[in-house]
Amino acid sequence: MSTTRKSEPQDVVITHPNRETSAAKSTKAFMVALLAASCVLLFIITWGAWGHQAGALFLQVVIGGLFGYFAYLVAQWRSGILPVAAGTAVFAGVFAAVSVPGWFDRNGDGYQSPPLPENLVGVLILAFAVLQLVVIVVALRAFTQQWQVEVEVPRDEYYGATRA
Repeated sequence: MSTTRKSEPQDVVITHPNRETSAAKSTKAFMVALLAASCVLLFIITWGAWGHQAGALFLQVVIGGLFGYFAYLVAQWRSGILPVAAGTAVFAGVFAAVSVPGWFDRNGDGYQSPPLPENLVGVLILAFAVLQLVVIVVALRAFTQQWQVEVEVPRDEYYGATRA
């Protein structure tokens, strides 16, 4: 039976070296902006087509809220949410891409006009679908930067103190 002696806990500081690069900082800022833009654009589309979306309102409000929440988490350096945001963008982007032609093809009888012009709603939905493609690419790129890596550094070394 071997006895191992526990070393005394060192006074360490946990750092995240991958978050300190300019590429990671700019990717994070861009990702937050994309997610916030997705949230705002989806709420504009929801308001602009209110009552004309055949039951999709609840889903749009939930997805818009999720994008806002994802933007908050990414701003807090939570890299685990990036693949979830990419998956949600795939889901939302598919629904947006499928619905675009219907908004440009509303010339028939029986269609009511939404608060925004139909062509404008179609353009906004098309822009939202393209935005989701960008969200997917940037989220996966940000995830490869490994923001979650932690390194323990002795406190003296971290603050640059010299030992005498």
